[in-house]
Amino acid sequence: MADRKFRMSSGGNPRGVSAREPDPLQSFRELIEKRKKNNKRAVRLRLLPEKHEEEILFDIGLASVRLWNELNYEKRKLFFRDSLTPEKRAEINRKYYHKYKKVLGVNAGQIIDKNEETWESFFELLKMKRQRRLPSHISKISPPGYWKDRITGKKKIHILIRNDRYYLEPISDGEGRLILKDFKLSIRYVGRIRWEGKQGRLEIIYEANRWFAYIPIEVGEKSSKSNLKGYIKPSYKDKKNRIFNPKSIKQRDPVGDKKAFIDIGLNNLFAIVVSDGSALLVKGGSIKSEYYWWKREISTYQAVRDLLRNAEIHKWVEYHEKYLKALYKRNERLRHLYRTAIRFLAEMLWSRGVEKIYIGYPIMLSQNNGNEYNTNIWWYRKIILWMIDVFIEYGIDIEIIPEDHTSIECSICGEIHKNGRIYRGLYVCRKTNKKINADINAALNIARKIGYKIIISRKIESYLITHNGVKSLTPRQRANTRDPEVRNPAL
Repeated sequence: MADRKFRMSSGGNPRGVSAREPDPLQSFRELIEKRKKNNKRAVRLRLLPEKHEEEILFDIGLASVRLWNELNYEKRKLFFRDSLTPEKRAEINRKYYHKYKKVLGVNAGQIIDKNEETWESFFELLKMKRQRRLPSHISKISPPGYWKDRITGKKKIHILIRNDRYYLEPISDGEGRLILKDFKLSIRYVGRIRWEGKQGRLEIIYEANRWFAYIPIEVGEKSSKSNLKGYIKPSYKDKKNRIFNPKSIKQRDPVGDKKAFIDIGLNNLFAIVVSDGSALLVKGGSIKSEYYWWKREISTYQAVRDLLRNAEIHKWVEYHEKYLKALYKRNERLRHLYRTAIRFLAEMLWSRGVEKIYIGYPIMLSQNNGNEYNTNIWWYRKIILWMIDVFIEYGIDIEIIPEDHTSIECSICGEIHKNGRIYRGLYVCRKTNKKINADINAALNIARKIGYKIIISRKIESYLITHNGVKSLTPRQRANTRDPEVRNPAL
């Protein structure tokens, strides 16, 4: 069947979406199209400074934080007096640039630029609020805040370096030195660089007692003649041969013309139906387990911190640091699981000849029906954006469509059955009494929305995400079902 583009009907008001916004996915679709055309990628490197280098980094970082906080103080004071004009902002920027230029050099301008970008975003939100175009889930808009912890007042270290005031010197596979020209520092780093191109503004952040460098790369772009060293090159060879041309985001062309339809969930992170009749489940139970383990850790540190703080025992600061570190580690581990699953899915679908995928998007779910699952654990918006970044490498196109009623509608007869979805994700067609996995049923309904009628002709394949990769849960030929690799692939 020919690929027909889905168009949302103008009638109805799914999930209570505001009537003034006829297509609630329009802004997100525009973001996706912009993301597809973007040739920028970011690399994160772990910095391992010596003791004297770390002392210098702290000095630079504290000066950067003071500049940001003093800028914000002046601008916030004028804003609350309704006298923050563009002329006053420019005057404040000049004043503090000259004040900190001796300490930070031209990099002071990078902090001022970022501060201006933040204020411009804030004013844009205010404009949308006046025009009544603000999304309904945003109830409060606040001016830019300070780089400090709200509870302890401890400064959050951020260092911004202009793109021509640093360069990288790779030494070996995944290791090298970061050279900061203005501060005469040569700091050892570890990390893998996959892309090649023009470097952007460097940002160094101190988080969870670690130093990280974030470097944006315009893939394939040449460096300017005035900054010939401002060119990033790959520092390692991809062992799986996924990167053939580091000067291009797109690495491969599709090997077929199949379509795939994906329902994103939590118990089953991805339920995929391919137009050839195959179906896959990528289970997300390990994500929930990871989240709840760290939730207990975080709540313990938080409870002890508050108890000691109320008793005016100074040791509460130590538990606050443990609390922040646990938050950081939880987010990092969840991020790793999600990105592992996305990379696996991209390679799997590319190898099966898929050229385009359709993803069901839950419109305003966390805003109108928010809970712990779809707000804290299930990062569905981030997941889709990450999928775009990865699937572009494989030449696979992505389109999102509203997934209204796909979970309650029957893909077998097309009707909505009361109590059709029952315990443990099973969907029963009350008309034919046939049973089907509820998430696969939703994926089939996504296919029906755009004109595809697919019959599952093969056994559903199941996979589980782990920190060591994605493991198959489908028993292989002549495999013993009591084999721990099949029953418990995390072992």
